[in-house]
Amino acid sequence: MAIAGRRRFLDQWARALDVTNDLDAMAKLRGLMNELDDARSQLQKTTRVLAGVPDPDANSGATGAMTALEQAWGHLLVVERRFAKHERGGK
Repeated sequence: MAIAGRRRFLDQWARALDVTNDLDAMAKLRGLMNELDDARSQLQKTTRVLAGVPDPDANSGATGAMTALEQAWGHLLVVERRFAKHERGGK
């Protein structure tokens, strides 16, 4: 990604997060990641219960939701790292 493209990408994220600097963006992203961690903990409890039900679709749905949460968390981590690199003056 070109430097201008990277800057535009981070600017778009900053606007979406309603922040004006890298440090605030990273803090906001960490907060969102913490919320996803909380959701994952709740979903794990549900998945354990659903593992014993006779309807495989119920457990499959919960497993899919867990996968989606983990992917979302991973994407936020990548963006948070990009902000960290930008804040340090990295390219």
